[in-house]
Order: sequence, then structure tokens, then C-alpha cells
Amino acid sequence: MVRSLVDAVMGRRSYDRIIRNVRVVNVYTEEIVPGDIGIVDGMVACVGDLGDDAAAGEVVDGKGRFAVPGFIDSHMHLESSMMTPANFTAAVVPLGTVAVAADPHEIANVMGKRGVEILCEMTRDLPLQVSIMAPSTVPSAPGFETAGANLEAEDVKEILSYDGVLGLGEVMDFNGVVASDEKMTAIIDAARETGCLMDAHVPLLKGRSLQAFASTGLDCDHTYMDVDSVAEKLRCGMWVQIQERYFTPELMAYLNESPAQGRILLATDDVPISRLAEHGHVDHLIRKAISMGLKPMNAYRYVTVNAAERLRMYRSGGIAPGKRADIVLMDSLEQAEASAVFCGGELTAENGKLTVPVPEKPFPPDAFHTLSLGMLEAADFRLMAEGKRALVNVMVQDGKTSRTVPRQAWCPVKDGCVERDGVWAREKGEEIPCRLAKMAVFNRYPENGRRSIGFLGNLDEFRGAIATTYAHDCHNLTVYGSSDEDMAAAANLVIRSGGGVAAVKDGRVLAHIPLPIAGLLCEDRMEVLAEKFENLTRAAEEMKLNHEEVLTFITLMALAVSPEIKLTDMGLVDVVHKCFVPCVEKTEE
Repeated sequence: MVRSLVDAVMGRRSYDRIIRNVRVVNVYTEEIVPGDIGIVDGMVACVGDLGDDAAAGEVVDGKGRFAVPGFIDSHMHLESSMMTPANFTAAVVPLGTVAVAADPHEIANVMGKRGVEILCEMTRDLPLQVSIMAPSTVPSAPGFETAGANLEAEDVKEILSYDGVLGLGEVMDFNGVVASDEKMTAIIDAARETGCLMDAHVPLLKGRSLQAFASTGLDCDHTYMDVDSVAEKLRCGMWVQIQERYFTPELMAYLNESPAQGRILLATDDVPISRLAEHGHVDHLIRKAISMGLKPMNAYRYVTVNAAERLRMYRSGGIAPGKRADIVLMDSLEQAEASAVFCGGELTAENGKLTVPVPEKPFPPDAFHTLSLGMLEAADFRLMAEGKRALVNVMVQDGKTSRTVPRQAWCPVKDGCVERDGVWAREKGEEIPCRLAKMAVFNRYPENGRRSIGFLGNLDEFRGAIATTYAHDCHNLTVYGSSDEDMAAAANLVIRSGGGVAAVKDGRVLAHIPLPIAGLLCEDRMEVLAEKFENLTRAAEEMKLNHEEVLTFITLMALAVSPEIKLTDMGLVDVVHKCFVPCVEKTEE
């Protein structure tokens, strides 16, 4: 390869391909330089005016468009798209994404090391470069939930040896790290021994606690970011990955002036199918950031050379001699709409469509039929209590995010079952009526049978039921509803599908999305799956589910590390104080 590159530049051999007449965006010097790009063996050999006499196997007319480096998503979870890696590739490469760093902790929670091994195999030989990060925190809240696996330090060390694994995935138990928890310390030590990358998850730490966390080598965070937290993390020598949810004009203004330009990244984290189909992938982050005031050159730098440096992809991230020829052609830097995408020098997508086949590998048989649950009945969704009325602890959701706050309500008890209609508990004053929704979590894994029933507030008008096995982070069967009968019907539809999402109202199936691969993924292409989720959104509207994003609601109400109170298969968890609270506080005659 070296001789071929040198000889082409010096005119002793022809280029494999020349892209002529482009405006090259140089992310190293923050310049835009008109010229040509000569490519040999999938690498950039020369950039500039190659001259009319430069020979090539193929010449592409760039038509004066911008040529920018291919986009790199430095932190994401493939499973969040609910697509196979092949179909995810087909969806994002035409948008300009050429590489991702994926933390498969969803499938690891279901299948343990085997799940990671499967994802490593399924991401090989794709046009999209996929680096795998070893899941570090499985389960995410030990002692408060039940996953399909419990990864210890030796397991993580083994995963780090797999081909294609780049480093340690986000360490979510930040309190455990600061408290020198034995398990977390052993996992971090195992990773440090290999010299690999190590990702963080520190939404709440600051001051001495943040410095203690950073001292371990966990040096790249993608969680809560405002100006103060970004500044503090950068002072600690950390990399910061800014998600769309934290974009503000104030933060963009700060980033533009930050002296730590080389340690700032943009990343997606989760890529829900509805967002991907409607808005895009990394290209959407670029557009959104620029619209909020980020300088275009900074936006492109954060998702190209900076991401490549972070991921140790030292031959990627820029259009310069010796760099991998991952190139996106576009008409406007502000719009970031790819008209052509070259991966390793080959035209891989044009006008939003792939121009090369994506290898379709079948998932192995053990990735299917992963639910160890029999059919359920309406009686399985009853919350039992003695007396005539019960004081229940309620999770009140805010209709916008995953945040829930605790509140208590008095509900009547009829035939030993706690009813949904009640009144909010108050020390004095007028009684305020409430109509609660039910939530149920059933452990899906073998030889367990554990289940929990609880109540949700701020869903007074909700009618029907939604069931899902995509429920962070343990992905147990989670059901929401106003009717025990509808809850059983939705749950059984999901069980028969081997996993997925189902919505039922008055016995009618309003939406059904089978996810038979580990109860997390399906083999649908983006367009098909997006239509199914649009149908789910319409169903949620018909059922009057009071939440802006149905997927956020159904997938995060069982996440035992998300404030402030959540329901898992083991019970109602006070996330703030790290303890269980009873669903039924007390009863009265």
C-alpha cells in the first residue's frame, strides 16, 4: 500500500479514483480548500490541484460540492434502533455516518457474554465500521433488578479480548466507583490492565467526587451537560460527548470559545427508530448544533477528527494524505445532507440510497425464544391488599421525560384488590381525586418467576394497555394499563412474539411490533419498522397516554438508575436513597 500511495502522488502510477472539483473541508486547519482528492487502496493519497493529466481508474465529478470527512458516532447503542446491524447500516451510511462505537449493554443484559459475542459477529464486514465497547454495568442496579446475566470482572476481561472490542463501555454505577465498590473496582482494574479506552456515565458528580471518578481513567462522559458541567469535566481532562437533548444556545456559545476544542464530541447515545427515520443520525446533530449557534467547522470537527482521536482511529477522521478515504459530498455545510458517501474510497451511497450490498447474516438460533414466560391472566395484574382502603406509593411521571417523583394516594380495596380510582393523600384540606394507571414487571428469565405490580400517576385519561420487552436496562416484560384484561392481552401478544411491543384497547390490538431477536431487535428495514412505530404513536394517542414520547415512557419506567422512583421485577425502588419502598404503605378498615 505504501508504495502505491507514494507512486500515485509522484505520478509513477495512476490513482484508483479521483474526486475532482470539490471544496475540501480541512478539519485540521479549519480551512475550505478547492481542489481534487486522489484515492489509492481506499486511502487518501493526495489533496489539491492534481492537474488535468493525473490518471485514474475512475473520475468522479464533485460538481463544486463540499467534501467533508465521514461522520463518526463516538457513543451509541445499536439495539436502541431495534434493527439488525445490517439494517442499521443501510439506514445511516447514506446519511454520512461511516463509523460508530457501540455499547451493547442491552443485549448483554439479556444474553450476557453470548449477546456481545453475537453482536461482534453481526457487525463484521459491513460498510459501516463498528467498534464494540464491553458492557461494564450488567445489571445496572445490582440488588434492585434481575437481568439475564451478571457480568463480573473476569467476564468483562474476556469480552475485552474479543475481536472488534475497543474498550470498556460506560460505567453507570458512578456511586459505586466513588465508594470503591469491590465489583466496580475490579472491573475498572481489569480494563486498565489492557490499556483500553474506558467510558464514563456521570450525570450527577461534581467537585471532589468527580475528580475521584476521573482518577480511575474513566475519562469520557455523555450524560448531563450544561456549561458548568462541561467546563468542570474538561478541567478534569475528560472528553465530553454532547447529546442533542443538552443542546442550548448558551452551551453552543461556550463550546465555540472553549480552549479544549480537541476534547469535545457530539454523540447520539440512543437512536430510536422514529427519530432516525424522521430526522437522521449524526447529520441531524450537525444541523441542530449549527442552528443553535455552533460554528459549522466545530460541528464537523466534533464528529470527525475529534471522534477518531477519541476512538484511536488514527487513520480516520480527516481528508488528508494517508487517511482512510471516508468522504461525504454535500451542497451545504449548514444542511449537512449527504449527496454521496464514500467508505474506504468506494462509492457506498448516493442520493440517500446504498449503492453496495450489505451482507445479510442470520442471527443464531439462541438469539430467539429468549422469554421464559407462560401465558398470563388478568388476575396476574392485581395488586392484593387487606382492609377497605390502601395507602399506595405512586410513581408520578411528568409527561415529557423519564423522571418520576413519589406521591401517595388512598385507593379503595375491593374483594382484596386495590382499585385504581382514589384520592391523593393530604395532611389536610380538600381531597383531590386521582385515577391511577397500573404498571407490572414480570421477570422474563429462567427459574425466577418474580413479578411486581405498582401504580403510575398523571395518566388519568389513559385507557388500554401497552406491553414491551424493550425496557431498560434488564428488559423484563413491562406492562402499563388501565385494565387488567387489556394488560394480559397485550402481554400475551408480546410473549407469543418472542418479545416486542403491543398496544391493546378494549380487547382490540391497536399496534404490534414483534422483536423476536433477544426481545430487542427485528429484521425489518428502517422504513417498515418506522411505520410500525408510527402506528404505535397513533395507538398511544387513541389511548390518551399522557407523554410526549411513547418510546421514552414505555422503555424507561423500569430503569432503576433513573430518578426518582421506579418499578422493577423486585419491587418499587427509591432511586435517590437506593432502597425499596412498599407499593402498599398501609391499609385501613
